[in-house]
Amino acid sequence: MAQSSSALLRSCLLIVVATLAAACTNRGGDRTSGPPAGPTPTAPSVPSVPSVGAPTEPAASPTDGVVLVQAWATAELTDVRNGERFRIADLVADGRVVFLETMAIWCTNCRRQQGDVVVALSKLDPARVTWIGVDVDASESAEALADYSRTLGFDWPFVVAGPDLARALAAEFGDQVLSPPSTPIVVIGTDGRVTLTEFGHKSIDRIVQLAREYGA
Repeated sequence: MAQSSSALLRSCLLIVVATLAAACTNRGGDRTSGPPAGPTPTAPSVPSVPSVGAPTEPAASPTDGVVLVQAWATAELTDVRNGERFRIADLVADGRVVFLETMAIWCTNCRRQQGDVVVALSKLDPARVTWIGVDVDASESAEALADYSRTLGFDWPFVVAGPDLARALAAEFGDQVLSPPSTPIVVIGTDGRVTLTEFGHKSIDRIVQLAREYGA
């Protein structure tokens, strides 16, 4: 009888152990299995935006006009040959390439440069290019400058620079722009670009090249 009870007890224990083992196995399976995961949700796509470069100045055309605000460009000048008044800013706004040459009557380098200007201008459209001689010697008069241009046949505007114009030019381009023997020449393009060209004599071809590069 005792042996039967012992055998029964062992049988019961084996059943309990087997049941517990099965339960543990099922719980472990829950951690590694289960229904297959659905597709991973993705964020809604955002339309791509084209990259934007650095702002650039709009290309100007003669009809749009270019606005120059520099003091030397907005100063009212008087052509000593005929008394006509004008502003460099207005010439550029009308679609002209403007050359501004600082000079003096006594300057032989200037006179030689202006001889080549005569030939260069003959190769360019006079409606698209204006050359301006600016006398920066305060001791020279408008009358003497007018006589200079007529005698040598230099047929473009000549003006006498007053103190304000001279200071404005020096402030932007440096003091050497007021030294006539350096043959300083500033070119202003139809798009508003302003460049002090290299010092020294400019050849006929160089003048024509500059005029065309700047919009003539």
